[in-house]
Amino acid sequence: MKPDRRLLFALAATSLTAATAIAAPSALAGPSARANELPDPATYDAAIAWLPDTQYYSESHPEHFDAQTRWLVDNAAERKIGYATHTGDIVDDSDDEDQWNNADASMKTLDDAKFPYGVVEGNHDVEGLYGDYFGDERFAGSPVRGESYENNRQHYDLVDVAGKQVMMLSLTWDMQEEDFAWAEKVLAEHPDTPVIISVHAYLNTDGSYSEQGQDIFDRVVEPHRNVKAVLCGHNHGATHNVQETADGRKVPEILADYQSAPEGGLGYLRLLQFDIDAGKMIVDTYSPSKDDSDYFDGEDDFTVDVDLNTTK
Repeated sequence: MKPDRRLLFALAATSLTAATAIAAPSALAGPSARANELPDPATYDAAIAWLPDTQYYSESHPEHFDAQTRWLVDNAAERKIGYATHTGDIVDDSDDEDQWNNADASMKTLDDAKFPYGVVEGNHDVEGLYGDYFGDERFAGSPVRGESYENNRQHYDLVDVAGKQVMMLSLTWDMQEEDFAWAEKVLAEHPDTPVIISVHAYLNTDGSYSEQGQDIFDRVVEPHRNVKAVLCGHNHGATHNVQETADGRKVPEILADYQSAPEGGLGYLRLLQFDIDAGKMIVDTYSPSKDDSDYFDGEDDFTVDVDLNTTK
């Protein structure tokens, strides 16, 4: 999301528990000179990769997008990465076919390797060529495909995470009533499946809700006990909190967006690593372009409780 295009919504934030330090681009230095080591794969059971806001890569720096997907393929087996989610703004201009061609070429690395992934629209993807490049046809052969709504406007995948079936539920930008109804239906049909939500806009960098975040929490997250975490991008920076629901559940909500870094983000991606027995999700950040594992000091490497063993 470009700052001059950002839509600002005045949504009141609900109280947050276990709030962490907020990391915003203006307050932070660039990448550390040290290359922090990622966790030993022996210390976790499975991992999911997360690609946030690649719009400037598609526009001007496809080498970073290429490096991300190549690294995922090359390291999937060693690092136990079985799936990737993209939280939107694949491109910067939804009508620019050159940008879609760049994104297509980068993601084709995953297609060619039969590496399963899912994407969802960001505000820069809508009303353009999204459906032509990342509609249902692209994912027709995906082994994890669950159900799609309106040519991949929204969808869910069913992913094996160390023997646990997890739903990766991708929700669109600017959800309409029918989008909410579809998401509510899907969650009601899978009450015993743990769910991680990917949505483009949800949190501000101060941890409060942005855009439709409050509505998504009220209608999708809080009423459904199987929702375990929410991932989002859109706003430049990184933060996370743990939101406590009325029934006492604690749901991690995580924002990551590196596009304020030079060259549209320097290739940073997220790794969500699961220790099933401990009920933990270990979050790390890595740039294949920089061979660096930390950009936003204090917000790029942390652990939260995510219990995939129960939805009760």
